[in-house]
Amino acid sequence: MKKEKDTAVKKPALSWYKRMDFSKKMALWGFIFMLPWLLGMLLFFLEPLLKMLWYSVCSMSLDGGKFRGTYIGFENYKYAMGGDPHFNRMLVEAFTNMAKAVPFQIFLALFIAILLNGEYKGRGFFRAIFVIPIILATGVASFKLREAELAVATVESVVDLDWLIDLVVNSGIPEDLTTMLVEYVENIFDVVTTCGVQTLLFLGALQAISPSLYEVAKMEGCSQFETFCKITLPMVSPTILVCLVYSIADTFATAQVSYADTTMAFSQYIYDITFKGQAPFYGYGAAMSFIYFLAALVTVGVVCGIVSKGVFYYD
Repeated sequence: MKKEKDTAVKKPALSWYKRMDFSKKMALWGFIFMLPWLLGMLLFFLEPLLKMLWYSVCSMSLDGGKFRGTYIGFENYKYAMGGDPHFNRMLVEAFTNMAKAVPFQIFLALFIAILLNGEYKGRGFFRAIFVIPIILATGVASFKLREAELAVATVESVVDLDWLIDLVVNSGIPEDLTTMLVEYVENIFDVVTTCGVQTLLFLGALQAISPSLYEVAKMEGCSQFETFCKITLPMVSPTILVCLVYSIADTFATAQVSYADTTMAFSQYIYDITFKGQAPFYGYGAAMSFIYFLAALVTVGVVCGIVSKGVFYYD
């Protein structure tokens, strides 16, 4: 008798990707997703940042088309924080404007997203309308709108806010809060324009919430406010964190400050001092830029550290 040999069927070897567990796959795709940003930072951002840091501790001069620097330590930083009569005030004003604008942007963006997420006829049309602020935030559209604003700067506003001011003042609300509310109403176009991206992010987060959660809350007899506090707000809290980072960075990048009886961008002030002064102050301009960059970075870090403790991640 011939001995029958057991011929076991060999399974094809699994690839390295299929042998990875789910957490490692998620980490891999996260790295791939961030790879374009990492390459852009290394190739286009890191070198200018290091040069700016070096220029900020030097007395720079342009000789024969090349920058030449003499190391002077932290003298530029000392003058920016203690000698310049405008920089510190502008920095505080930029922080104050950011603290007032960002919470209102987040609130308005979430409110608009909730309205656009409702079930009603013509929802697609209204969603398309709220994409317009993102288009208006582009360079060409913003320039044309700014031209139109300057052209009608001397024309009386078509919106009479005296009745609103009288109503708010007579209601007993503190004067500081009244001034801030009226300022928000007067600048409602700018506020809506700057919260277009946040609205889209919130709309995507709201659509990702499982309808079964709302069905359970309805069966339990929860009110609309309780449903919002217990379900909607925790589920969109990661998006709130993302929108906070975006809004803070965008507010610092476009900060408007008062200077010489006018309003100008903080970045424009730094540019004018650096290149349009009586003498080119390349080193001092680099020091102001780095201080402003560091202030924005620290602000984002502090806000993220505080808000992230209350962020709810749904598995």
